[in-house]
Amino acid sequence: MDLVKGKVVRLTKGKLEEMRVYYDDPVEAAREWEEEGADALHVVDIEAAMGIGENLEAIEKVLSSVSVEVQVAGGIRSVEKARRLVELGATRIVVGTRFIEKPEEVARIAKELGSSRVMVALDHRSGTVAVRGWVEQTGLDVYGMAVEAEKAGAGWILFTSVERDGTLSGLDLASLNRMVKSVKIPVVAAGGVASIEDIVNAAKSGAAGLVLGKALYEKRVKLSEALRKLEELGLRRSHRRGKP
Repeated sequence: MDLVKGKVVRLTKGKLEEMRVYYDDPVEAAREWEEEGADALHVVDIEAAMGIGENLEAIEKVLSSVSVEVQVAGGIRSVEKARRLVELGATRIVVGTRFIEKPEEVARIAKELGSSRVMVALDHRSGTVAVRGWVEQTGLDVYGMAVEAEKAGAGWILFTSVERDGTLSGLDLASLNRMVKSVKIPVVAAGGVASIEDIVNAAKSGAAGLVLGKALYEKRVKLSEALRKLEELGLRRSHRRGKP
C-alpha cells in the first residue's frame, strides 16, 4: 500500500507523474487485503521517502485497524521515528536511504528494537542501489550492500527491482535467486509481479515473502487464489502479528 496525500496509489517505476489512485481511504484497502487472507501489509509513505511530506496520520489509522502484521517504509531516518512506529503497532520498520548514508544508524535501530524488527530496503536498477524514493543512483552493488546490511544487524532484506516495479512485466527471478543466496537473513521480493506463476517462483526461490501491489489492484492476481495455490504446493509461509 503506497500512500500519497493519505490515499492508496501505485506508481510506475517510482514516478509520481505516473500515479494512479486506487483507494481514497487506506483503512478500506487494509481491511480488504486482510479479509482476502494477507498475512502482512507493506505500507510505504511515498512522500516521506521523497522528502516532500508525510502520511503518518494515515499510517496510524491502518496500524490500528487490522490484526495482521504491518511493515512500514518511507522516510525512516532516525531511531526516534523507528521507535515511534513500533510503538504505534508496526511489526517491522523498513530503512532504505538511511542505511546507505549512515549504516551505523541502522545498527543503532537494530540494537534498540531488535534485528527482527528491522528490514533494509535495497532497491536496484541493473544491480546497483537507488535511493531517495528511487530518484538517485548510488553505483553501489546491491548484493554487496545486502551483506553489509546483514552485518549491521538487519533481520530482513526487501529487494525491489525499480525497473520492473508497477510494470506488470514479471518478477526478476534471476536477480532474486542471486540475492537469496547472498545473505542468510530472510529476503522479501518486490517489483513486476504479474501472475500466480511469479508468486510460486518467488516462493520456490527461497524468498521469505513477496510484496504485491499493482497485480492486485489491476486484478491480474486474486490474493485468495494465490494463497490457495501456495498452500497446495506446500509453499506458504505465514507471518502473524507480534511475531516478527
